[in-house]
Amino acid sequence: MTDVILDIETIPDLEFGKKHMNLDGLPDEDIIRAMTFRFLQQTGSEFPPLNMHKIVSVSSMRTPISNPEFIEIHSLSIEQYSEREILEDLHQLLDQNPLTRLITWNGQAFDIPVLITRSMIHGLSSSDTLLSKERHLDLKEKLSLGHANKLLGLDTVSKQLGSSGKPLSSGKLVWDLYENKEFKEIVQYCESDVINTYLIYLNYQLFIKEIDSYEKEEKIKLLIDCIKDHNPNHLAILKNHKQ
Repeated sequence: MTDVILDIETIPDLEFGKKHMNLDGLPDEDIIRAMTFRFLQQTGSEFPPLNMHKIVSVSSMRTPISNPEFIEIHSLSIEQYSEREILEDLHQLLDQNPLTRLITWNGQAFDIPVLITRSMIHGLSSSDTLLSKERHLDLKEKLSLGHANKLLGLDTVSKQLGSSGKPLSSGKLVWDLYENKEFKEIVQYCESDVINTYLIYLNYQLFIKEIDSYEKEEKIKLLIDCIKDHNPNHLAILKNHKQ
């Protein structure tokens, strides 16, 4: 079995706004403003409905249980790839091992529905893992016993468990990074969510006696080595982590 920790970053679907909300010809910033106002009117929230997102980055961490010495962080972003290519890469990753277990934070309520919707828009076939509830561990759902709306977000829980949390205060700021073409910063933010999710996962594994304290420490050491090779900036996440 292989554990794949997954996170996505999105922006509102501007193309839909242009084609179907009579916003074509406006600057992107004005389109966002108009769409946000429409969402607020329709749903009571400025956050786009699940089917109104476009994926700009997908990050994953792969940790095969059969090879405990291996850990890999992998990301694709809209800077170099189309959304379709990003999704194709993800489905291929999830299909590499028929026993892949997907680990997310709030994935059941956000990441997975968005991935399904966007994949359908591009005419893609899903990996089996993405559609399997049995092979998906949503940590927010698990820790809250199904009452995810009563549990504070990834940043808060990460800090409670000893990491430095998320580098941005809100995923809404992803749009600002996108507008400024700061794509590497979007990827770094996406990867930081994956790392924080993995750290919560290790604490959860310890809690349910799937690993012991020594194994947890060894996995964190492997993570640190991986981060040093991949992007040392992420080491800041672990500076206060409880081991």
